[in-house]
Amino acid sequence: MNVKFLFFLLPLFSFSQAVSDFPDGQTPYVGGYEAYYKDFREIIKEQNIKPCANEAEFYQFTVLVNPDATISFVKDRHEKYLSANKCAAYLAREVAKYQDAWNPAVINGVKQPAIATFTIFPKLLFQNAADAYQPSITYPVYDNRGEKHLSHFSKQLKANLDLQRFSWNDRFTVEANFIITKEGKLEDIVLTKKTGLEEFDRMIYYAFKRTNKRWKPATVNGMPVDYRYSYVLSARTEIEY
Repeated sequence: MNVKFLFFLLPLFSFSQAVSDFPDGQTPYVGGYEAYYKDFREIIKEQNIKPCANEAEFYQFTVLVNPDATISFVKDRHEKYLSANKCAAYLAREVAKYQDAWNPAVINGVKQPAIATFTIFPKLLFQNAADAYQPSITYPVYDNRGEKHLSHFSKQLKANLDLQRFSWNDRFTVEANFIITKEGKLEDIVLTKKTGLEEFDRMIYYAFKRTNKRWKPATVNGMPVDYRYSYVLSARTEIEY
C-alpha cells in the first residue's frame, strides 16, 4: 500500500498567528488605511517624533486588533530583520500608542481578534503631509517565474520532502514565516504553526531551507528590501491500493 501526498500552497503577506488575518473587504482602522496613515503623520508632528537616520528602512508592522478595539503588539521572531529596521519598528509602535480608531474584525456578525499588517516606510511618512503615502511595492517572485512562481516553489518544496519515513491518513497544516532578503535569499525560517509531530515538522523546516533557487526580491520605490513572507502549507494523504 502506497501513500500519496497532495499539497496545497496558499500565499500570505502577513505574519501568521493562531488567529486569522483580517477578513477581505474589512479594514483594521476606522476610515481605512488612508485614515491610518493620515493619523500616523499627525501623531508624528504632535509628538515631535524624529525621522529615522537610515532612509532605507522598511518594516512590516503587525498588530492584533482585539474585539474591544484595543491592540496587542505581535512579537517579531526575526531578530535580524527587526534589528535592521529597528527605527521603523519603533516608530510604528510608538505612534500606535496614540492611535485610537482601531476597527475590530467582524466574522459571522461577531467581533473577533484578527491580525492586521501595515507597511511602514518612514522616508515617505516624514515627507510633506499634503502628499499621499503611496510607496510603490513589488513583491518577491520565486526563481523569476512570473505569475506562476508559487506553483514552481510548491514543486520544489514537495521534491525536498522525504515522505517515505511517514505514513499519514489525515490532513495537516503548517504555517511558515521567513525573510526574502535584498539579495533574493530565503532565510530565517520560523514555523508559526506546526503539526505537533516533531520529526515531521523538522522535515518541513528543512524542505524550506533546501529550496535553492533565488527569489527576485521585493522592492519599495525601486529599492530592494528585506521582506517578511509567509506561507500556509496544507496537505492531505490519499492511500493508493
